[in-house]
Amino acid sequence: MRPAGFGVTPIRMLAFALAVAVVVMGGAIAAAVSQPWLGLDLRYNEAARGFMVVGSAGPSEAIPTGTVIVALSAGGERLVPARKDLTGTVDGSFGPFAEYQAFMAKQGVYATMMRQPTMTLTDDKGRDWTIRPEQGGRPITSLGIDFWIGIVTGAFSWLIAAAIFAFRPGEASAHWVFVSGVSCLLFIPIGPIYTSRELGLPETMFYIVNGMNALGGTIYAAAFSCLLLYYPRKLAPLWVGWAILALYMVWYAAQAVGMFPNLTFARRIPALTGVAGAAALSVVQWMKTGRDPVARAALGWFLVTWVVLAVVFVLLILAPQMFGVDTGAAEPYAFLLFLLTFVGLAVGIMRYRLFELGAWWARIMVWIGALVLLAGLDMVFLVVLRFSSEVSLSLALLVCGIAWLPLRGFVAERMVRRRKVDERATFEGVVQIGLTPQGGDQLAQWTDVLKGQFDPLQIDIAPAPADAARIEEDGLALVTPQVAGLPSLRLEYAHGGRTLFSPADVAQARALSDMLRFVVESRDAYARGVTVERKRIAGDIHDNLGATLLSALHSRDGERKDRFIRETLADLRSIVTEPAGDGAGLVEMMARSRKEMSERLAARGIALSWPLEGAPGEGVDSRVAQSLRAMLREITNNILKHARATSVKVALGEADGALVLTVEDDGVGFDAQTVTAGAGLGGLRERAAGHGGDVAWSTGEGGHGTRVTVRIPRG
Repeated sequence: MRPAGFGVTPIRMLAFALAVAVVVMGGAIAAAVSQPWLGLDLRYNEAARGFMVVGSAGPSEAIPTGTVIVALSAGGERLVPARKDLTGTVDGSFGPFAEYQAFMAKQGVYATMMRQPTMTLTDDKGRDWTIRPEQGGRPITSLGIDFWIGIVTGAFSWLIAAAIFAFRPGEASAHWVFVSGVSCLLFIPIGPIYTSRELGLPETMFYIVNGMNALGGTIYAAAFSCLLLYYPRKLAPLWVGWAILALYMVWYAAQAVGMFPNLTFARRIPALTGVAGAAALSVVQWMKTGRDPVARAALGWFLVTWVVLAVVFVLLILAPQMFGVDTGAAEPYAFLLFLLTFVGLAVGIMRYRLFELGAWWARIMVWIGALVLLAGLDMVFLVVLRFSSEVSLSLALLVCGIAWLPLRGFVAERMVRRRKVDERATFEGVVQIGLTPQGGDQLAQWTDVLKGQFDPLQIDIAPAPADAARIEEDGLALVTPQVAGLPSLRLEYAHGGRTLFSPADVAQARALSDMLRFVVESRDAYARGVTVERKRIAGDIHDNLGATLLSALHSRDGERKDRFIRETLADLRSIVTEPAGDGAGLVEMMARSRKEMSERLAARGIALSWPLEGAPGEGVDSRVAQSLRAMLREITNNILKHARATSVKVALGEADGALVLTVEDDGVGFDAQTVTAGAGLGGLRERAAGHGGDVAWSTGEGGHGTRVTVRIPRG
């Protein structure tokens, strides 16, 4: 395993990162639970101008829920609750720096009172409630869900950033991800220490944890702005990023010593400028990666998970604070966005399945755009026009529904629009390949079809054949399967080099290959059918027409000659128009054959013996009957030509579920092993085999003549 940087292996780097996360998480939890416990869950009530008790336990379990506390006393100090005393968004709640300092001083007084043996809480009805704070610390179970969200989000963000750096130490972008991970340890788990407080924290401690939170946020804003200077393309020398970080640190130091009169301005401007800078650099990177689909896909992950989500964070958390809106309750949940950011960066930098972004990326962008619009309109109605929260949200939803939702489909299609493919031309191209003879321009035609479908910048024959379409090199290449005698092809840089090949392209390549395979197989099946039909016609002409014409030729009776010619014409019509037979049954067909065979043999002085006893009845397919008649004609031809026989015996019966036709003559015979099967003998075998049967030749009775046995299954 190669070094992660500084001569450290990735495993050691990850172990170190885990140890740091455990220390920071443990420190944050210890700091939170080490404070005195009142057992109170308080919310400021504007109408009653006091702290409303929304939950009580332990030392304060006697105080009823709903009680409004208007004064607190302990150790000679008495404080009156104010609206910002319980705020969790310290950075965004105070304008003048002096107001921030006064808040910190009051927090110190609250902390001192909590450390007294007893505290007296006076409610709006004049009743005093005396409690004894638990000095041993608060139960860990009293920490709310917002506290644990911050702890877990900060730790996992840091671990993901450290993992990226461990496996990509040579990339400048990984360095800045690492810096951002460090910043997350400073502000995401630290903030919950004071956002989860019951009443107050010691002044010095509050300054420290709040300062660390602000420092982490400042570094985070700088790190992600610098990240986009080098991810996915390098836009500036390395020193530029460090110079930007140094400027942010100077700004932080200036606000820490009170050089800016407005604390909210001093602490939120770095975050807002960081988002603006990242957005601007994202546009530049998008333009620079126009012909680099892998880099653009990696940038796409970043845009989905950070730029858009950071904008949402600004609109929902930071921007409202600029107008004096307390968003402390929502801020811990918003930190989950940062975790998603690091997940997206990990996927992009590690180049994991970039080809699966596809159309859903643009649709996510559209939906998030709708969310941004909704949040922006809600803020305008709430802050600028001063509508109630219910009215502002309803109006914002109405405007989005009327103006945005009908357009989202159009916008999404415009964002993911690709060159239109002529499906009819694609289909015709595939069919044309199937109609082109082997050895023709099939490969060139197949290449043209793929070009029309995927518009790749390059197509080559793949180094190794593939059985199925697949994606290679993170989506830069698509390999098609070998099909119909054509080799596998490797397509590179889809759609003119603007995008990566996607699973949808794999499915399309598979569909085109299946279509081509079907066309070629259909063509081959048609060709085989033509060959079979030609053989059938040739056999019928040889067996049927030849036999009948031969009978007419040898007949001296004019009337019989005319009848043979009429039968020949009828057979010719049957061969051409009724290849499956004329529908006559076995009994009728054999009767015709018996009459025809008897006349032909009698014309040469040959006696025919064909008893009718034991012959099969109906239930035999007419095509089998037609073949048996044709085979009898061919056998008769051979007897007339070669046998020099004086008598012929024919028997048709059944045995073991098969029709058995036997024809035996008393002629000179022949050796079936030495005779080459011509159209006649070969035709007999083919006809029988066509019905699952066979033909056998043997010597006749007494060692004279020839016996032909035909067996055809009844089924």
